[in-house]
Amino acid sequence: MNKPPIKDVLSWDQFLNETLKEDSYPPKKIKLFNRLMAHSNNFFIISAIGAFSPGYLMLISKKLVPSLSLIDDEHLDELKWLTEAMRDVMQKTYNRNTVVFEHGMCACVGGLDRAHMHLMTIGKNVSENLIKDSINKTLIKRRAGIAYVEINGHKLENIHDILEITNSADASSYKINGKQLLYEDIHNNLDVNSWPVSARPHVKKGGHYVYFRTNKNTSSFFTNKNFQTQLGRQIVFELERQTNPSFKKMSDESIKKNNYTNIWKWQEFAFKENMLKTMNDLIPAILEIKRDGKSDKFNFQILKNKGFDVKPIGSEMVGSPVMFCGRVSLAINGAISS
Repeated sequence: MNKPPIKDVLSWDQFLNETLKEDSYPPKKIKLFNRLMAHSNNFFIISAIGAFSPGYLMLISKKLVPSLSLIDDEHLDELKWLTEAMRDVMQKTYNRNTVVFEHGMCACVGGLDRAHMHLMTIGKNVSENLIKDSINKTLIKRRAGIAYVEINGHKLENIHDILEITNSADASSYKINGKQLLYEDIHNNLDVNSWPVSARPHVKKGGHYVYFRTNKNTSSFFTNKNFQTQLGRQIVFELERQTNPSFKKMSDESIKKNNYTNIWKWQEFAFKENMLKTMNDLIPAILEIKRDGKSDKFNFQILKNKGFDVKPIGSEMVGSPVMFCGRVSLAINGAISS
């Protein structure tokens, strides 16, 4: 029996074609592939699933590579320019700081693994100590660093078993193998200022990494430790619970209904309303990104509202069904004609 083909849920072609098919833009309803917001030569930006707060983007490689550490050297400037451009847009729109994070070499979205980075907002006045506290809370909840527990002659390695034993059993009845990791253990395993290149030797040996960057190095980390997926999302969730009373109330109510719920897991909570709000909030700001030598060099293009009168740069043409910044674009046989 033939197995069904693996679905690439971060496919550039799918996002491009499905977004251009929409009758209105931003779309009236969120679907899997109609969330494209902007793109450059080698990367594209989408509104991300699981937006427990508005302003959650994902930056994705057009080329199918498993981590950003493996992109071509000539694309590094483009990656860093686009990342900083999106961070600036998010910070100005929401008056909040941003964090960016990548779980390199992690097949965490199902199907084919395509390199991607997350961008989320956090409170503007959140202290470094509070960020590190949220990182530590997350690491402790995950029992990060604990390889297995031994109890009654049995060796338990599954994270759910480890949690169950350490949360409920008498501490004298089991033995922990490993060391609980905290921020100080992971903050500089790899050079955070040399992301993503400094992870290459580790990746080429088959290793994973997690990159988590705030506005300051002293609350960021870049580690070659192997963690369960969505570490960055869980850290931001813990931070929001500590700093946002309305968010804490919402999450407490959800947990009260189901004690096993995980609001930070995108598979459990999509937050489609916030995904759509992100598009409506950020598209006007993205349109204001300064056109300069770098944006032109990287062929930065933006989806614009259908029906708007838009003057492309260097042209008097106005009005278009769908427009990328400075260029009219139509979907023809799965390709772009400009």
